[in-house]
Amino acid sequence: MKVSIVTTGDEIMAGNVIDNNAHWMATQCWNAGAKVVWRVAVADDLKEIGDACKEASRRADVVLVSGGLGPTADDITLKAAAKAFGKKLEFNPNVFKDIENFFKRVGRPMSESNRKQAFLIKEAQPLPNKLGTAPGSQVQLGKATFFFMPGVPRELHILCEDFVFPWIKEKMSGKIFFQEKIFHCFGVPEASLDTFLKGVKLGKARLSFRYHFPETALKLACWDKNQKVVEQELSKAAKNVYTKVGEYIYGEGDITLSKVIGELLKKRKETLSVAESCTGGMVADTITNVSGASAYFERGVVVYSNPSKQDLLGVKEGTLKKFGAVSQEVAKEMAEGIRKMSKTTYGIAVTGIAGPTGGTKERPIGTVYIALATPKTTEVKHFCFERDRVEFKQLVSAIALDWLRKTLL
Repeated sequence: MKVSIVTTGDEIMAGNVIDNNAHWMATQCWNAGAKVVWRVAVADDLKEIGDACKEASRRADVVLVSGGLGPTADDITLKAAAKAFGKKLEFNPNVFKDIENFFKRVGRPMSESNRKQAFLIKEAQPLPNKLGTAPGSQVQLGKATFFFMPGVPRELHILCEDFVFPWIKEKMSGKIFFQEKIFHCFGVPEASLDTFLKGVKLGKARLSFRYHFPETALKLACWDKNQKVVEQELSKAAKNVYTKVGEYIYGEGDITLSKVIGELLKKRKETLSVAESCTGGMVADTITNVSGASAYFERGVVVYSNPSKQDLLGVKEGTLKKFGAVSQEVAKEMAEGIRKMSKTTYGIAVTGIAGPTGGTKERPIGTVYIALATPKTTEVKHFCFERDRVEFKQLVSAIALDWLRKTLL
């Protein structure tokens, strides 16, 4: 089943509002096994909305439209669609009754302008909105089935979940089967992943990339009329992808790097502590985003000043004076110090210059040392990243955690 998505609103076109509705609907369509073949956002303009609806109908079997169903003058989506397809708007007394009842429930007077929301495209089936006054509707226009829904996200979501996606799944039942696998990758640029996967045998599966700093997700999807074919094709494609880039894949599905680390530490019955300077606690924050982290995470400290490094971690004054706070030597003593103080299996330490000030010729902005202390040894890695302060902290934290993950394998 092919789907087009149309979102409306001057606020979207002006960049004042991010078009999260389109993203959410596309994700839900994908999960339902429907293919989104076209997406467009348009302003609150009769011709633009009408043209978009006609093009959407030409391209797809189903068209999902959000926005422009309110009571104000700029809410013209149904009027535009009706005009584009030579239809009329028709007052629906049952819808109007629902709107009146909504205002009674919330204890507010109804404005005369709300009456406008009871007008639907002729022959449309109303879709009751339990959370607001803008009803959804379903109607055949051209060769496509249209679903018109409000732009308020929570209202859109409940209409989609109650009506739209059950309808899509019912129409697709027994006709097409869909499965997907998502692989989370870290430590390799998206362009390099693309190069490594050139020529990989995917069979009937389809591979897509989704970059979300500092990670890349690989999504394998497969559709077929035979469920067994889908399973077999997806399994073969996944094995071929792993053969090419398995060293960069840390997990599948809805897993996170911190959750993978937590599971590994619990499995090994080992513990972790962290000492941070330039990342300002982000490593510890990431680890504790996982429920139950107290089973393996003992403590995290932020040591920004030299005295704090000495007082809390036992870093030697002589080391700080000779090598400086941002150095391999200090990172090593920080990791060993936090591990010793906490009596944990592993100790991670980070010290660096996040910028945009503080750099020198010897240690430019972006310089960072990451240390990992284990029961056997302590290693230090040195990097220099040209990133803004926030991205620098995110990247360095992820590198430290991925290093630990690989150590635990």
